[in-house]
Order: sequence, then structure tokens, then C-alpha cells
Amino acid sequence: MTRDEIPHLVEELLRKPARWAVDGGQIVCWYDGLDQTLEVFNASASEQRPLLSRLRPIRSEIEQVLGVPLVVIFHTPEQTDRLYPEFSTTALEI
Repeated sequence: MTRDEIPHLVEELLRKPARWAVDGGQIVCWYDGLDQTLEVFNASASEQRPLLSRLRPIRSEIEQVLGVPLVVIFHTPEQTDRLYPEFSTTALEI
């Protein structure tokens, strides 16, 4: 597994669109760990904890590839539509 393969692997596992935060275009603010932050889109608040549980089996392998802890940021369908119009909820539903 490589860093570039991780978002695709997470998309398949979670059935949600994902990308690295630093690869997503405009960065509103920079923080330590941004380069290890994976954004997951169209995840309702009630889904987020179960999605993290589904990620648990491969999380340590991802962190070995990164060499640092993985940070996951979820965006609800409403946030996705409002803040990331390039990710329509229908076009990216996996």
C-alpha cells in the first residue's frame, strides 16, 4: 500500500468518497498534521462512529505507511454540498 492508494482503499471500505486534505484544493488553514488528514465526504453524523469502526482493521497499516497517526475528518452530506460543491452527493456516492 502507498500513500496515494490509501484514499481509494478507504473509499472502497467505507463506501464514501475520500481524499487527502492537502490534495483537495484550497486550504483554509494549515495545521500540524494536515498532510496526514484524510477527508471523508457524505458521512452523516450517525454514520461517523460506525465508519471509524470499519476503518479500525486497516488503520495501523495506514499509519505504518504514513509514519504518523492518521487524522480523519468527516463531512456530512450537507457540509459536502455547501462547502465542496465539486463533490455532489449523487456523483460521489460509491
